[in-house]
Amino acid sequence: MSDIDDTIKRQKEKFDKFDEGVESSRKISRDTIFRLIILSASIVGFSVSLFSIPQFQSTLDVYILKYSWYCFLGVIILGFFVLFFEGRVKHAITWKGFQLSQHPEQKDDTLKERIFAFIITTITLFYPTNLLFNYHYTSDDERNFKERVNGLVVRSLARIKHELIFLENFVLPLFISGLILLVLSFNI
Repeated sequence: MSDIDDTIKRQKEKFDKFDEGVESSRKISRDTIFRLIILSASIVGFSVSLFSIPQFQSTLDVYILKYSWYCFLGVIILGFFVLFFEGRVKHAITWKGFQLSQHPEQKDDTLKERIFAFIITTITLFYPTNLLFNYHYTSDDERNFKERVNGLVVRSLARIKHELIFLENFVLPLFISGLILLVLSFNI
């Protein structure tokens, strides 16, 4: 029995170390996106002030500048969206993960279960600590239904988390495009 306990303890330590590494990399990514958002907003504000000077207006291609500002606006909106929902989804997965749930191996979910899961997932994005389905059950059928729906909600939230991480890949290229277009807007 001691060997099994030691193996479990080593596995837990390995997973804890892995989780720390993943969380460390996520923190770096979140900090970078936050800085890009602040920098984009500053560049737009500074360029608006700078281009209000008449000497710069004559050498400026407003058409290219407009697309530069669109890129910076995209960085601000997309970055804010990713940062805002990533924290909420992580919190919701932790919260919902502690509630009873069933994760069926096959995809034999009913339409009713999928509809309830979609509604609860949507509500959870805006209110992560909701208590939907977190109360006493009157029958085994009700318990099974609600546990299956909670399993679907956790699965949906995990998929959303991975999609948000994918969206992060567009923030830096959008920022670089905005900088390039800003420089090209000067007809010097």
